[in-house]
This record gives sequence, structure tokens and C-alpha cells, in this order.
Amino acid sequence: MTAFSFAELQEHLKRPALYERTREAFWNDPYIATQMLAAHLDPGIDAASRRPETIDRSVAWMLSLVPKGARLLDIGCGPGLYTKRLAEGGLRVTGLDFSAGSIAYARAHDGRSEYILQDYLAMDFEGAFDIVTLIYCDYGALIPRERRELLRRVHRALKPGGLFVLDVFTPRRAAGRREAASWELHENGGFWSPEPHICLDASFFYGETAEARRTVVIQERGVRCFLLWDCYFTRQSLLEEAAPAGFGEAGFYSDATGRPFADDSPAMCAVFRKILHR
Repeated sequence: MTAFSFAELQEHLKRPALYERTREAFWNDPYIATQMLAAHLDPGIDAASRRPETIDRSVAWMLSLVPKGARLLDIGCGPGLYTKRLAEGGLRVTGLDFSAGSIAYARAHDGRSEYILQDYLAMDFEGAFDIVTLIYCDYGALIPRERRELLRRVHRALKPGGLFVLDVFTPRRAAGRREAASWELHENGGFWSPEPHICLDASFFYGETAEARRTVVIQERGVRCFLLWDCYFTRQSLLEEAAPAGFGEAGFYSDATGRPFADDSPAMCAVFRKILHR
């Protein structure tokens, strides 16, 4: 007999409200974190990190934004794939992530950088860095109140005139896509659980604002529901969100390698400059 009721499952399968959060841990779930680390380190997929050749181009571009010796904070640094390269390029680097496994890996493979195990929504630096980076569209995984808090903390962490580099998805990413649902049986375990389980997957679109990706995991001992968000931005909407926190535009690009901005790009990278003291 399973340890959940039909009513509980039915509740999980309702269409989520815009920016609804589930209670289940994702980024720091002990088992899922090991799966995420494996995805980060797989050079053949763009699952948790981009491929090594793309990371190399991104690092070369980011190194061009600040002088050697500048202090850089990479938030959501994962296993240090960017930070290690940035430190080798001559920057004084700090990486911050709240995945214990990723931070342990980064520390073991990068002796130049400092690594901190912490949620970036709780970081408390003041005027310490010349540049802060948030790469692989992590900003759009946050809901609006979380993004406001992050912008406040990044602004405080930067020196006057410091740069905030982040990439996001644009509405072009959702063009032609429709809401969908599917299920899959994992008899020998999988990404979400090492135990046999069934995954009920669904995607929901909220105009050109956001997409919710929901996975309901059903296993012998119960049911878990994971709800992840991808929020979409235009140049104008992203600038309007950053400006009240004290940031001004320093440039927009098609991605975090510094490619010139194109209107049909499914992603974009923004470089904001700290222009106000708060």
C-alpha cells in the first residue's frame, strides 16, 4: 500500500498559480544534488552547465570586462567550472553555492579561488567585488520577490561602478511551444530518486512571462512534487527590474560569450553597472 492518498496526488496535479513554490527541496536535496553534480561535469550535454568550449568563450569574454587582479564573485558557482578558469585568468575569485557536493568538488579542484557554502539570497557582502556573475539563466529560476532580494544583495556586494553580469531567457525561447504532459516509469531509479518511481511531468506557460515545469514523483513511500520556473525577459523588462535596485545598463548581448544582441535570440546576457548607493 502506498503512503499517500488520491486526494493528495490530485492536489499536486492542479495547474500551479503563477510563481507558486513547492515545499520540496531541489537544489540542495542530497540525492538530487549528486545527480546535478554529475550533469555539471558531463562535457557532452548542456544540462546543468554548458559545454567546456562554451565556458571557455564565456570566460574569455568576462575576463575582458575587468582588469587583471579584479575581485569577482560567481554566485551559483556549482562545481567551479567558471571560477577555476577565471582565477587562472588572473582574477581574485570567490565562488558561492549552497550545494555542499558542488562546493566540495570545487574546493578539491581549484586551489586559487575561495569557495563559500551559502544561499546567495542570504549573502551579506558590502562593497567587496568589482564584478558579480550569475550564469546559465539562474536569475529566471527565481520568482519576483526573490529577484528583488538578490538585486539588493548584489548591489550591496559591489564596489561603486561594479558590474553585474547575468544571462536570462527571452520570450523567443517559448515560441511555438505548447503546454504538455507525460509520464515515465523508472523501475531502477533515476534522476529524482534512487528507488523505483513514476514521474508525471508537465509544463505550463503564463503568456510571455514564465514557464513552470512540474514533476510529480510517485514511489512506494510517498509522493513528491517539484515545481521549477523559467522566467522570460526583454531588454526593457530586465532593465526596469534592475533599475530600482540601483543598476544602469552597460550592455546587452545574445549570450554570456559576448555575442552581439539579436532580437530573435532565445537568451540574452545583460551587463549592469552599479550607479547608485543604497
